Amino acid sequence: MKNKSRWIISIIFLILAPIIAVMHQIKGGGPEGSPSVDALCPFGGLETLPTLFSSGEYIPKITPSAFILLIAVVILTFILGKAFCGYICPLGTIQSLMNKLARKLHIKQIKIPEKLDKPLRLVKYFVLFLVVFLTYKAGELIIRPYDPWAAFMHLTSGTEVFEEFLIGVIILIALLIASMFVERAFCRYLCPLGAALSITSRFRIFNIKRNPSSCINCKACTRNCPMGLDVLSSDSVSKSECISCGECISTCPVNNTLENKKGKLILSPNKSALIAILSLALMIVGTLATENFKTSLSNTETLSQEGVLNPENIKGYMTINDVAKEFNLPVEKLLEKSNLPKDTDLNTPMKDLVEVLASKGVEFDTSTIRETVEELLK
Repeated sequence: MKNKSRWIISIIFLILAPIIAVMHQIKGGGPEGSPSVDALCPFGGLETLPTLFSSGEYIPKITPSAFILLIAVVILTFILGKAFCGYICPLGTIQSLMNKLARKLHIKQIKIPEKLDKPLRLVKYFVLFLVVFLTYKAGELIIRPYDPWAAFMHLTSGTEVFEEFLIGVIILIALLIASMFVERAFCRYLCPLGAALSITSRFRIFNIKRNPSSCINCKACTRNCPMGLDVLSSDSVSKSECISCGECISTCPVNNTLENKKGKLILSPNKSALIAILSLALMIVGTLATENFKTSLSNTETLSQEGVLNPENIKGYMTINDVAKEFNLPVEKLLEKSNLPKDTDLNTPMKDLVEVLASKGVEFDTSTIRETVEELLK
């Protein structure tokens, strides 16, 4: 962990992620709740992009905040390359920590032959196309149950995580095991966000350059590259694969041999870390000030799909009164058709009504209201 500034930032975000997940589980979503994983994931902004351009709407679960974070990450990529992956992404940090644990345990690392490594790195572009295309055609986050990041952020939900994210959990476990043998294996070969950022990273302003005249060929840079890049073999590190983590610069024993630079302007790992944080913070603060950084939508926006209210989009954080108002239905009818007591609290979020009604011997779930609304709208 030579680049301390990078690791400090990475660990902070790794700790912050589960806290956000727990808060969402406690408070729920919606305007009065806590942001979901989908609201704070820049890849969600990319998934909704085709739908946003074609219809002006976000796909269900995605909010303006995700799109703004995507813009912030892309801007950062044009400056430093895939610094989001190297400094901020918690899933990448977990993989690197797992690999360091494996090395401490003397688990032998697998060296992927170059002839196999290069075509394998192209797989993530196929994954990117597949996810974005299927999401656009389905009009929803169709890949979400298989998403290891979504699964990780729902581990705090207890056994419920296996109901929606069983395959995602299996994939998460598999990639963590794989990272013990090949550091950041998921980042190298499968991550769709990494693939998207690899495209924009080709146009990055700053790039890591090697000075061959002062290089002593110790190979420390190549050995310590978490992305498995052969830093030593080139005067300029791969723009598309480099995550700008600065590990190669920090481990180089000869000063000024490896530098992150543009012309005569040089960025130290500490300065790169500062730029990564500032670019993200400035975008968030700026859009918060203008009230554009929305981590939730209004009930009408959440329920709407292609301009029509869809009962399938009814959420547990909504109240029965909310549903009745949005769909213009009599509350009495909703209660009667759902077999709910007349004294049911109409202003309590439906997810909280589950236990309240269970104590009275009444079975209830948000899906009950969804089915009732669908029936009443026929």
